Amino acid sequence: MKLLITAPHEGAPPLYTFLDGLEEKQRQKLFSLFALLLQTPKAAMREPYVKHFKIERYQALYELRAKSKTVIRVIFTLTGDGDVLFLSPFVKRHRRDTQQALDASLRLLAQCSDGSCSIQELSIKSYINGGNTT
Repeated sequence: MKLLITAPHEGAPPLYTFLDGLEEKQRQKLFSLFALLLQTPKAAMREPYVKHFKIERYQALYELRAKSKTVIRVIFTLTGDGDVLFLSPFVKRHRRDTQQALDASLRLLAQCSDGSCSIQELSIKSYINGGNTT
């Protein structure tokens, strides 16, 4: 299993930009959850760290849940190869934030399908060493 991110053809990947805006402790918490995802089989992905959406429109989507001073969420999906593709990271302040992230994630998946967005492997090591590298 690999961790993948969406990458627009111009600019930094959204996940890297999001990580840049977090405090170090929050960033480390997300990194530990990323490591947990790598070790967890799909059947064992469940709350409190992972939520699978049951509504038909969003059935392909999951939510990675981190809680510290703020509530941090990352919407992701599983690829056909079983890899994790991170789509929309956000700080949850209101109930509607999740709905907006879900809709944005579906749009992002459509962009990846039509070629206007690419997918690359998440490299935490290069992120830490070089900031928001693409």
